[in-house]
Amino acid sequence: MGQIRASIDIGSNSVLLLIAKVHEGKFEVIENHSQVTGLGRDLDKNKIFIEEAMVETSDVLSEYVSICNQYNIKTNDIIVTATEASRVAKNSKEFFDKIYKKLGVKIITITAEAEAYYSSIGILCDNLITLDEIIIMDIGGASTELIKVDVKAKEVIESFSMPVGSVRLNNWKMEHKHTEKLSRIFSDFSQQIKRMGTRELFCVAGTMTSVGNIYLNHREFVEKEVHGLSFEKKVLDQLLKKYAEFTPEDFLRDYPFLGKRSKTILSGIELANKLLDELYVERVYISTFGLRYGTLMTGGVKDAYIFRG
Repeated sequence: MGQIRASIDIGSNSVLLLIAKVHEGKFEVIENHSQVTGLGRDLDKNKIFIEEAMVETSDVLSEYVSICNQYNIKTNDIIVTATEASRVAKNSKEFFDKIYKKLGVKIITITAEAEAYYSSIGILCDNLITLDEIIIMDIGGASTELIKVDVKAKEVIESFSMPVGSVRLNNWKMEHKHTEKLSRIFSDFSQQIKRMGTRELFCVAGTMTSVGNIYLNHREFVEKEVHGLSFEKKVLDQLLKKYAEFTPEDFLRDYPFLGKRSKTILSGIELANKLLDELYVERVYISTFGLRYGTLMTGGVKDAYIFRG
C-alpha cells in the first residue's frame, strides 16, 4: 500500500531528488540523490543564470526525470520547487519554460515563507525530536532561513530569510566585499536574530549536513550517520580553525563527497559559525530531512506559497 511520490528541490547550489512511498503520514525512502550544479553562481554580479550552470542543471533534471519514470511516476506528478536564486535571476522563468518544453516538468518558484514551512514539515518527520519548540537553520547557496516552529502543532511561529548563503558569501569573498556585506546583513536582521536565540539549533540543507559528514571524517556521504548527529558548538569553532587555510582542492582531496561544493564549503562553515555565535547556540542537531521531504509529504505546493515575481 501507499503512494510513490517524487520531489525535486532546485537550490542555488545543488539539485536534490527524493522518491519515497508515502502511507498514513509515514514515508519509506526509495531514491535520494544530490548533485551540485551551482545554478546561482555569480548571480549577484550577473543578475541571471549563466549558460554553463543552466546546462548542468538541465542535465541533472533530465537524469532525475528518467529515474522517476523507472517508478512509473508521471512527469507532471513530480513536485519540483526552486528557491532564492530563482526568485532573483531575471532569466529564471525563461529557463524553466525551456525545461518544461524539454522534459515536461513544471518548476514552481516558491516564496521564502514556503521554504520555512516545507523545511519545517520535513524536519518534523523526524520522530527523535521531542521538544515543544525548535529553531531551524537552513543555510542554502543564496539565502539562509531561520525558523521557529511549534513542534506539536507543526506550525511556523516565526521565520525570516537573509540574503546570504554559502555561494553568495563565497562570491563576495572573491570580490573582497564580504566583510561589508555581512556586517550590513547582520545589522539589518539583528532584532530578528535576537528573537531566535537558542541553546540547541536544528540544522538542515547541504552546508550543515556536509559539515556533519566532515566532522565524522567520511570521504563519502553517509546519510544514516549524519542524520540525527549532534555536537557542541565548539566543534564548529575547531573545524573552522582546522580548515581555515584549506583550498577547494584540499577539501576535495580529503572529502571527495563534496564535489563542486568544495569551492564553497569553507564559506559555509564561516557563515554557520557567525550565525551560531549570534544565536548563542551551545549545541547543534543535524537533520537530512529538508524542504523536499516537506513538499513530498504534503503532496505539493499551496498556491499561497508560489512566488509571483
